[in-house]
Amino acid sequence: MLRDGETEMHRTILTTVGTSLLTNSDRPWAGWRHKQPLPAADHVETWLQQADPVKASAETHTWYRLGLFDADDKDKVEVVLIHSQTEDGRFCAERLVSMAEHKGLKARPRQVDGLDYSDGQKFNRGLRQLARVVGEEIKRGQAAGTVELAATGGFKAEIAIANLVGAVSDTPVHYIYEQFTSLITIEPIPVTLRADWIGSGAGRKLLEAFESANDVIPLSNIESLLKQDERLLSLVEIDEGHAALNLLGEIAVRLIATPHESWPTPTDLSPNDKKRLDSAAHHRPRGWEQIVDTIANSRYVTLIRYEGSATGGCLKEAPDNDSDLIHRIEGSPALTLRISTTATTSGQRRLVQQVLRKELKV
Repeated sequence: MLRDGETEMHRTILTTVGTSLLTNSDRPWAGWRHKQPLPAADHVETWLQQADPVKASAETHTWYRLGLFDADDKDKVEVVLIHSQTEDGRFCAERLVSMAEHKGLKARPRQVDGLDYSDGQKFNRGLRQLARVVGEEIKRGQAAGTVELAATGGFKAEIAIANLVGAVSDTPVHYIYEQFTSLITIEPIPVTLRADWIGSGAGRKLLEAFESANDVIPLSNIESLLKQDERLLSLVEIDEGHAALNLLGEIAVRLIATPHESWPTPTDLSPNDKKRLDSAAHHRPRGWEQIVDTIANSRYVTLIRYEGSATGGCLKEAPDNDSDLIHRIEGSPALTLRISTTATTSGQRRLVQQVLRKELKV
C-alpha cells in the first residue's frame, strides 16, 4: 500500500548474461561452439519467443522464477542485460532484450568493456569495470525504486564479483540452476562493512579523486595521499604516470557509498516470542497462521499483534512512528496486524518492508 502522494516504485532486475542460449543442446542450433558463426538473429528471436522460458536460457529461467512474465505491473519493471565485450555475449544479450520486450517488459543491454577472452590481464581490468557497471546500475535503479541482481549467467568470476557488489549495495542476489525449480536468494549483508582507513582521511579523498573520472587519472593527483597511507596502494593500479582503481578499489567505492545505517539491527527474539495475537477474534481468515509465521521468522521483526482499529493495507507504514508496519490479511473475517520492527528510521523501515513483501509474495 502506497502512502498519499507516492507513486508505485520501479523494479529493476540487473541480469548477468552468459551463453546458455547458444550452447544448450535442446535448440535448433545445437552444437554451436565459441568462434563458430553465430545463428541468424531473427531465427533465434523467433525460437526464443515461443520457447519454454525455464528451458530457453539461464536468464529467462531466472526471470520466470521471479514472476516477471506474469507481473501485473510490467510497465514498471526493467531488465538490464549486463554482458561481456564478446561477440557471443553481445549477441545473447540483444536476443534476450528482444524476448523481454516481446513479453511486455522494458529491457536494455549494458556492455562491460574489457570483459573478454583476450588475456588474463585485460580480463582482470574487465572485472574491475564490471564492479563499476554493476554499482552504477544499482545506484540508478535505487533512485527509481527497488533493485535485484539475477547473477545466474556469465563467467564464474563475473558472477562472483556481481554477487559481492550486490551484497554490499543493499541488493538481493538471485541464482538459479537447471536442476532447481526455485530461486536461491542471497539477501544484502545487514551490516555496514567499512574500514576507517578507506572511509575517512586520505582513503576517502583517494576514492573521491576517482569519482569524477571515467577510469584513469594522473598519478600526480594522488601521490601525496599514497604517501600519507601506504595501505592505499592496495586499491590502485599504477602504470606510466597514471593510476586507476583496481578491483578492490572499485569494491571499496561501493562500501563507502553505502549509507552507514542502511539496515536495522537484527533481533535475537525467537519467532514464537514475537506473536501476541490473543486479543484477535476467534474466527480468523484461512492461511493466517502461515502468514504470521513468515513475518515472525524475519530477524527484523520484534512483535506481531492485533490491530483492531487500523484500516486495511498490504504492509503499509504505520502513521504514528517510523518502525511499525500494518498488514491486513483478507478473508472472512479479515485480520489486521501491527508489526513492530527494529527499524529506527523510515528508510530502514522501507528496507524491512521490501524484505517482507518478497517473503510474503505481495
